[in-house]
Amino acid sequence: LYAGIRGWPPMHEEGPMPFAADSQRSVTDLDMSAARSGTFTAGIARLQLDADNLRRFNDVLRHVSPDHAPYTADQIAGAARRVLRAAARRLDVAFIRIRMRRAAEIRAALVDAHWQVPAPLESVMTAIVAYLDDTEHALIARDMPVVGQLDAAILVDAAMDTLRAELDDYAEFCRFRHAEAARIGLASPALSTDRVHWRRECEHELLLERPLRRARDTGHGEKDDAPVSFRIR
Repeated sequence: LYAGIRGWPPMHEEGPMPFAADSQRSVTDLDMSAARSGTFTAGIARLQLDADNLRRFNDVLRHVSPDHAPYTADQIAGAARRVLRAAARRLDVAFIRIRMRRAAEIRAALVDAHWQVPAPLESVMTAIVAYLDDTEHALIARDMPVVGQLDAAILVDAAMDTLRAELDDYAEFCRFRHAEAARIGLASPALSTDRVHWRRECEHELLLERPLRRARDTGHGEKDDAPVSFRIR
């Protein structure tokens, strides 16, 4: 199966992608039908999508995105065909890579003792991580070349409308923690700070910024006709 794929040269961008490289784009906006993907692509015709595993996949999908329609086997197979066709043309399939990076962020936020994820979001994130770790019931075998993480990437994508703000906040928290640790000469994990402290510091910084913004917007400090008594000589 997929003979020769492992020996392909590194993939690079060389034209339109089968999936958008923009992490804001949702896979649900893409036509993944067999008619769009092609009725046959060498190798993918033998992809086995177990009915029970597809049901489990859609159960997780319903949990992370309740309004999302379940996927059919034809849709998943169509998506896999398109990914394989792009890989065969040595195109960079950014969709899977970007979503797996998001999956790593989800895992990091869950295990970070200094970041308290709200309960509803924690449930969504835990469901995604559990699906990633359950290799026995993966819809597409994890070790399958090129498309082995496609099903997990689709789940992550479906959850992004719910999780994007939380993951962006966590990224800002990590930057803040790193900067604070560097300022006082500690390693980031040793710094005693948490989400509440980070939020308080953000609010404090905003309060300090407001007068500066008002002064900048009204042009204060930029004119030369200020009273002489207020000039510094």
